[in-house]
Amino acid sequence: MKNLKVCVIAVILSSLVSFTDASTDILNVPIHITSGERITLSDYKGKKPVYLKFWASWCGPCMKEMPHFQGAHEKFGSSIEFISINLGINDSPDDVKSVVEAFGLTMPTTLDDDGKLAQTFKFIGTPYHLIFDKNMNLVHRGHKANESLDNKLALVSTDKDVGHLSNAVFLKNEPELVIAGVEDRPTALFFTATWCDWYLKDTKPAMAINCSNSQREFNKMVNKYPRINWVLIVSSLWTGESDLEDYHNKFRTPLQGLIDKSNKTFAKYSIKDFPTLILLKNGAEIYRTSELPDNTLLIKRIEDL
Repeated sequence: MKNLKVCVIAVILSSLVSFTDASTDILNVPIHITSGERITLSDYKGKKPVYLKFWASWCGPCMKEMPHFQGAHEKFGSSIEFISINLGINDSPDDVKSVVEAFGLTMPTTLDDDGKLAQTFKFIGTPYHLIFDKNMNLVHRGHKANESLDNKLALVSTDKDVGHLSNAVFLKNEPELVIAGVEDRPTALFFTATWCDWYLKDTKPAMAINCSNSQREFNKMVNKYPRINWVLIVSSLWTGESDLEDYHNKFRTPLQGLIDKSNKTFAKYSIKDFPTLILLKNGAEIYRTSELPDNTLLIKRIEDL
């Protein structure tokens, strides 16, 4: 977490294994462009390389890279398919539209509103760059718009040979979280991120404050309503066990949190905002909110469980 201030994680793998050995699910996952078009990586196999970029409006480095992204598109867009992917967390369609207009982005854009793309391409932090050559071999994976990225774009744009990266990153699957008591006890699932209280302070200050206040309110409710099966679930984005421990110490949380390493639980409950609290009865959702403090309806729903 110490290096999260630059919002970059150095995760570049290098072994000569073909991406095309990967599951066809990777090549055929649907990408729904905001214009209404539906595309997949397989649509471009044998035709042209593809460059995917994941970003969020609240990610400072993402915004700093946008002029580079548009400039690269203007330079290589005729020979490489550029696809802009908004992460879909703490961002609305209007937020995406504002960024597109502010930077004059002309490449296709999609909003990953169900988290499927992030899960498929093993997203772990913004910015996130993936380049595939014409045969859909993975040739670049990283978090910086740097010389390495530019060199790969130049090479694949002219069908030059580029060393393939390992496809193992896309095949690795973390197990889904097992949450006890959901079917036989009233349950409250609290979804948050260990960094949302401070990383969003400059870009989304109201959200950052809400993250802090909601966590403190959650702590109070855990102590006040012990008959409820309370569960604290944190995003795996930029988060390891030490980050979770720091978070526990900062907020003095009354229970141990779970890191959703597979992102499957966040996807299962369609979490789009940090924080989100979901109330379950007999395993079925009966209420959700992203506003915990001074929420009289939330308290009533809890007391009625």
